[in-house]
Amino acid sequence: MQTEQTVEKIDLELLPEEARKELIDFYEFLVEKYGIIKKEKQSKVEILSRFAGILKLPIDPLKYQKSMRDEWD
Repeated sequence: MQTEQTVEKIDLELLPEEARKELIDFYEFLVEKYGIIKKEKQSKVEILSRFAGILKLPIDPLKYQKSMRDEWD
């Protein structure tokens, strides 16, 4: 049985942040399950780089990080 392959982009902006995290976790699970990419041979940077440009945050990440650190002071 051959399945038809279609390549579509998924608009993650439609999902709340928690759902995005779940989707990414599930995707990584499937990649590992089917042996597409061996997880132990990749660094965390390599794993996360697959998602570069996919998530669009409402604010600049560096500004967000600074605001979080400012709360500690």
